[in-house]
Amino acid sequence: MESTLPFRLVDTGNEVREAVVEMELKETTCLPEGQLLGVLNQRFHDQLKILRDSFREQLKDATIPVVVRIDSRLILALGESVTVLHINESLYHQLKALSHIPLLLFLAFHNDSDRDTTTSDIKRALTDLGNDRRLPSSVLSIIEQAIPLLIDSTKGPSLGFSAVRQFNKALQPAFQKLTCFAAQDEANQTRYGLEQLKLVVANELTWGKTFYVVCAGHQPRYKQLAKLIFRRWVYEETASPTEVEHRVLYGESLETVNAARDLVVNRLTNSLIGDAFLDSPLSMNQDVLGEAGKLAVERAFGSAG
Repeated sequence: MESTLPFRLVDTGNEVREAVVEMELKETTCLPEGQLLGVLNQRFHDQLKILRDSFREQLKDATIPVVVRIDSRLILALGESVTVLHINESLYHQLKALSHIPLLLFLAFHNDSDRDTTTSDIKRALTDLGNDRRLPSSVLSIIEQAIPLLIDSTKGPSLGFSAVRQFNKALQPAFQKLTCFAAQDEANQTRYGLEQLKLVVANELTWGKTFYVVCAGHQPRYKQLAKLIFRRWVYEETASPTEVEHRVLYGESLETVNAARDLVVNRLTNSLIGDAFLDSPLSMNQDVLGEAGKLAVERAFGSAG
């Protein structure tokens, strides 16, 4: 069967290679081109835009609040008003910087760059951290015990990597405790922040329509803790797993409040359509083609073999 894929095989005499055939990228909303079905398809997308715009207006009119978690901020977008709370304060960033120290020390030895200065600064930073009484005493004692290993790492290149590994291993129990400490601190701070934002909205009915969006970074599962907190918060308020699935959204690589609002608009649109056609406001959240495609993939690759 002749392939319809956008490439062709080119025989250069010595080799057969694939040459990409340049194709004009066309808007798919008006396909099939030149047919009445294409016109209807475009009209469908136009009507869908009208529906999305109506939901977008509800967000602008402060009818539907949106709570967004972006980096260290918890943000309430209510109409044109934006309230910003900072969840991760200086202690969180101290802990994050601490977790980079073993790798920094390794790189300083590996690159043979500013090794002595780096080691000296790390020792001073760890000593200062050891005097920070906000940290559990069990963590402070681990850090204090690790400092001699750091001192040993300055005695020569041959000892360097071995000492760095021992230093990192010695700090692992501290990192584990600090991870739990940081997670608990973030959970407490986020819950307190949500309580404060609820007071800002004031109207109980309006607050009951709130959507929660986690704007994550490029890493998969990043900001998973924020998502867990939002899900528990909504469940505590509604006792409804359906509401949790409906109102807690995760957007990987989203960076702005407007992008989070667009995600909410899409969820509202899909919920209305799913409820009308598929008897469930959550049905449009599924990748139906992907689920049905498992057998198709088997058949496609099976026939290819």
